[in-house]
Amino acid sequence: MIPSTEILIIGGGITGLSIAIELKLRGATPLVLCRNFSEAATHAAAGMIAPQAEALPAGPMLDLCLRSRDLYPDWTSKLEEISGLSVGYWPCGILAPAYETVSNSPPHPLTPSSSPAFWLDKTAINVHQLGLGEDVTGGWWFPEDGQVDNRALARALWAAAEALGIEVREGVTVEFIAQRHGQVSSVRTNSGDFQAQHYVLATGAWSNQLLPVPVYPKKGQMLSLRMPATSDGQSPYSGTLQRVLYGKDIYIVPRRDGRLVIGATSEEVGFTPGNTPAGVQTLLSRAIRLYPALQHYPIEDFWWGYRPATPDEWPILGPSLCDNLTLATGHYRNGILLAPATAGLIADWILHQKSDPLLAHFHASRFFTSQPATASLQTSHKNADSMLTYPTPIQANSALTVQDSALTIAGKTFHSRLMTGTGKYRSIEQMQQSVIASNCQIVTVAVRRVQTKAPGHEGLAEALDWTKIWMLPNTAGCQTAEEAIRVARLGREMAKLLGQEDNNFVKLEVIPDSKYLLPDPIGTLQAAEQLVKEGFAVLPYINADPMLAKRLEEAGCATVMPLGSPIGSGQGITTAANIQIIIENSKVPVVVDAGIGTPSEAAQAMEMGADALLINSAIAMAKHPAAMAKAMGMAAEAGRLAYLAGRMPVKAGASASSPQTGTIAD
Repeated sequence: MIPSTEILIIGGGITGLSIAIELKLRGATPLVLCRNFSEAATHAAAGMIAPQAEALPAGPMLDLCLRSRDLYPDWTSKLEEISGLSVGYWPCGILAPAYETVSNSPPHPLTPSSSPAFWLDKTAINVHQLGLGEDVTGGWWFPEDGQVDNRALARALWAAAEALGIEVREGVTVEFIAQRHGQVSSVRTNSGDFQAQHYVLATGAWSNQLLPVPVYPKKGQMLSLRMPATSDGQSPYSGTLQRVLYGKDIYIVPRRDGRLVIGATSEEVGFTPGNTPAGVQTLLSRAIRLYPALQHYPIEDFWWGYRPATPDEWPILGPSLCDNLTLATGHYRNGILLAPATAGLIADWILHQKSDPLLAHFHASRFFTSQPATASLQTSHKNADSMLTYPTPIQANSALTVQDSALTIAGKTFHSRLMTGTGKYRSIEQMQQSVIASNCQIVTVAVRRVQTKAPGHEGLAEALDWTKIWMLPNTAGCQTAEEAIRVARLGREMAKLLGQEDNNFVKLEVIPDSKYLLPDPIGTLQAAEQLVKEGFAVLPYINADPMLAKRLEEAGCATVMPLGSPIGSGQGITTAANIQIIIENSKVPVVVDAGIGTPSEAAQAMEMGADALLINSAIAMAKHPAAMAKAMGMAAEAGRLAYLAGRMPVKAGASASSPQTGTIAD
């Protein structure tokens, strides 16, 4: 007989346990299935309660975070009372130093007047905290933000669940969720099947392995130091760093026991484990700049974890497409902060079908569309975003038996294998809608056209959100290697001005031929060799020449980008044989660039084994560009999956689909 319970919670991290405890306190009977409690993101966090310090923009996400922060004092007191353990909650305030020189009065953070924030100039901030780096020019003081000891909180949640009699099954891995007639009928695990009246998915970064929700892992590396004890025998915390520091891409969290927690990187590398020298070096250099004294503190520990990210960095909360399944996942870096609010909202929904107005903003439906793709053509940029689906890596869907890895170029990881361009569109609005519809993460920009504000490129730098899209500056229009090198340097500076300070990518084009726009192989190789020496990640556009591709790879190029047919011709893949040779012999990603005119041709290139595509004209010159962009994104995914799946053998003769064995004879 299949075990049955009232409410089955899949996931035993902070979200799953918080919901279970809230449900139990309201009289329900939850059962928690936990694959590996030690891998929960809770253990890898810093435990900051920081909706203001994180500078969240005004809107539903900030409202949810502020509400949860307000719940923290009573919530943690209740947990401590039930478990008998301290959670280390400390409303100590957070200091957010700044390096920028600020004239007059800086803009006030977008937070309600009920949550105060105070600007401190250079003198005042050094009174609040001694020992800050020389580059610090001022900063914000958020007195109502704070911290909790994340590991102590995890222990207390587990102990509270045990004290309340909640059954938590550790070491149980859910393999799939069975559905029938719009309902979850059971879940299959490594310990057998389970049934319940209601189910909750709270598996964090692993959620997409069970359901096609747009949640994917973002790895974060962290470390801790030990603050020195003071000479007077006081607590090691006394007299050293006394404030949580939330700086640019770094935070430093002092604990009362003398630990100093430093974090965190944000890496799209799938479930790649381990600390890396580059990650640790980045954290330490940023932390030392902010608070120089810590360079002399002993290192205590290193660790990493996987944050459950979504495309808009908001959680997915509330009902799903199954009537008896509720979602509570995708909290990204705010899982600890949002635990109290999430538990209350989800318990209200499950027990009373009570949907708080705030909950509607976090429904999974925001990532899916019930409209035809062409509907986006009449919508604004904002509306176009709301009607799109967001693809996730192929390997994340447990229904597929093939495995894939993310696209990695020069050490940077991308989940989309489609790159798009910005030229030839009839309007900036069409370009914006098409970039969103394609779900691409890399967009190429012609440096010269932006610099000269050529027609169609006015305001291009401001038209896209460069915090979410990686710019690929290209040297379009350059006829010699010398020109291309100069323009590549301009492109790197342009990327810095738009906030991508570490962007060293360049799409290298050297094209003296004005009629057929075929690249110059000698000039391309010369320019590539020089740009690699200067630290560029070079993505060279070339003829489909296997020997040139090998020479460029040996020169240190990050990819090779053979053309399928001449730029803008729409002739499709006319160089398939040579591209196949390049793919078979290349050790760097192969990106098919130029000539693709239809989604079927895009799929063909990916079926051959190309790592990615770059498509501009076929999208920009389509009758409905946004719809074509979405089709190209889907084709890239379909072609990649087909390549991984492996096609059937080609035979000279026919072979019946239905064999003769077992048929009824006369």
